[in-house]
Amino acid sequence: MIQPLNPKSNGQCQVVALPVKSSDGTLTHISASSLKLYLGCSLKFYFKKVLKLEEPTSPAFHLGKAVHAGLQAFHQGRWRGQSHDEQTVLEAYYTALAEQEVTDPVSYKDDEREKLLEKGEKILKAYLDSDHAKIPDIPLGVEVKLEEEFPELPSPLLGYVDLVRAGNVPCDFKTCAATPNVELEAFNHELQLTAYQLLIEEATGEKVEGRELVFLVKTAKPKIIVHRIPPATEADKARFWSIAQAAVDGIYHERFYPQPGMACSWCSFRKECGEWTGGGS
Repeated sequence: MIQPLNPKSNGQCQVVALPVKSSDGTLTHISASSLKLYLGCSLKFYFKKVLKLEEPTSPAFHLGKAVHAGLQAFHQGRWRGQSHDEQTVLEAYYTALAEQEVTDPVSYKDDEREKLLEKGEKILKAYLDSDHAKIPDIPLGVEVKLEEEFPELPSPLLGYVDLVRAGNVPCDFKTCAATPNVELEAFNHELQLTAYQLLIEEATGEKVEGRELVFLVKTAKPKIIVHRIPPATEADKARFWSIAQAAVDGIYHERFYPQPGMACSWCSFRKECGEWTGGGS
């Protein structure tokens, strides 16, 4: 069984920005999100992870993090045998949103904050009423930090798993504005889900019975969509290692350059990218 956190501890895991290289020139750790960022646009990776340029924070980003805090409070309460009712969940949500507004302020327009607050409340209430929240099995871990060495990579693989369910099933929560194409989203998040499976299997010596994505859709009437996929096959794992090695090789050799595409329309670094003339600076 996976037991990476003490249920009596506060269970808080803070994700820090990835230091790309340590003093000896090696990657300090490797995460699926950083691999995906590099493969999506290596120059954006450079701006964000090497130069650590700041990105503007949106109200929607704060909402997603605060909703996540509410979900964490619910599942940690179930895990520890403590309170996890609606009031507990909403208090965690309100607290997280207020703290984020202090540490990373955003500008609201007119009654935008009130509407945002209400939207998050509706999403969390919809989740608490969903079949997924009523599953009787007790979680094996909540906000689980896993870091393991693998011979395929030069540095440890790191992952933070939102929820680990019975059967060692990693579950990742995603907030989204519209009803997703779940098959496409599963493909988009394949790297992350396969990394979670590899980490859990390495940490426990046990098989993973499946993988889950839970979408919290921010429509007028929120929807909770659960998409479960089979565990990664050996071919899936081989694909993961090949992708990861290609990304790590590029990072090690400092291959950072623009990769124009649709994502450029919402990228925070368009100005910096437009000024790029070659090299790593």
